[in-house]
Amino acid sequence: MRTGLVLGGGSARGAYEAGVVHYLRTELARDLGRQVPLEVLAGTSVGALNASFIAGTAHAPELQGQGMVDTWRNLKIEEILQFGYGDIFRVLREFMGKTPMRWESGLTGGLVNPAGLLHVVARVVPWRQVARNIKSAAVHALAISSTHVATGQNFVFIQRHGGGAPQWSRDPNTAAIATRIGPKHALASAALPVIFPSVRIGGHLFVDGGLRHNLPLSPALRLGAERVIIVPLRHQPSPGEVRAKAAMAQRETHVGSAPFLLGKTLNALLLDSTDQDLDRLERINAMIEAGNAAFGPGFAETLNSALVPLRNQPVKYVRRIVIRPSSDMGALAADYIRSAEFKKRVANKVVGRVVRRLAEREGGAENDLVSYLLFDGGFADQLIQMGMSDARAQRSEWLRFFAEEREPAKETGT
Repeated sequence: MRTGLVLGGGSARGAYEAGVVHYLRTELARDLGRQVPLEVLAGTSVGALNASFIAGTAHAPELQGQGMVDTWRNLKIEEILQFGYGDIFRVLREFMGKTPMRWESGLTGGLVNPAGLLHVVARVVPWRQVARNIKSAAVHALAISSTHVATGQNFVFIQRHGGGAPQWSRDPNTAAIATRIGPKHALASAALPVIFPSVRIGGHLFVDGGLRHNLPLSPALRLGAERVIIVPLRHQPSPGEVRAKAAMAQRETHVGSAPFLLGKTLNALLLDSTDQDLDRLERINAMIEAGNAAFGPGFAETLNSALVPLRNQPVKYVRRIVIRPSSDMGALAADYIRSAEFKKRVANKVVGRVVRRLAEREGGAENDLVSYLLFDGGFADQLIQMGMSDARAQRSEWLRFFAEEREPAKETGT
């Protein structure tokens, strides 16, 4: 059964994904007595960067988890968020009609000098090895989602074994492009608007893929994944947590501040489609299971004979496991930004003062905006530990997920 890994977007929150992969490559590998296959990789935003790293190191899976963890723990916020007070005035000038700043490598606009992010992406991901691993079938396919600035379309850049792209959705807002994936595609997918520059590819500008498709589940399925590991970067609050947040918001004065509103807007733009995609998958799985029970194992084939001409894609039962943050990352960021450790790490650096000021203006027990910007090894380590712990908590589910025997009542004939 071909295994897919779907990595969601969330900028600095992506360290959580490194924790999940580290668990897969260490503790789970020991439990199973083997390294598990990750053959279809689909990522958006920071998930695209992590997926590209996994594709480039697929020939040595035992090194992937530690490699990702080391990269995230070594991040320094002043190296990724390179800006000074002069950059704020530059952005204001752009809003007043001045020509946007053009950086190297076809990058345009943005508050942050992209040199640090460019260095990390070029240095950490072995891009030539990505192509070699796909050619050798160590990885079947890599898919990266980005948003086309001019049209708002979701572009899915695809590199797969054998070349080309499969039949895609008839949705006019989505396009699949077969290409040789490189640093620009990953940077485009992670280009959080206003913060990071847009990226020019083939004469077109692209920004963060999370604006349109933050959890690229559909690309993984269209590229042949029969079972998928899904890692959204969103904590799912309990009803009690929702009520507590609403009550706190009524009492606090910060709710009208620009940083507060921007943080909540990013949550809505980057994360809210996640549950819709998962719900759709659950409904299709339930339909296949019920149809097999009522009409026998040929139900899916009969159904697809009518559906495929309409949607270019058969329906099938998909084995899935979802690893979701057990704690709110905005709350973790609020605690960390006020810690002695963070103050010591940033000392008197400009970016440290700016981020702390943003946290103060965002206020409250959560710093959603800051959690997207905290490219800091100390904060990353907290998210890594949570990712490992959350993955470990589903050990029995992992063993079922990677069992090679198909489940007759669900997976036969699909």
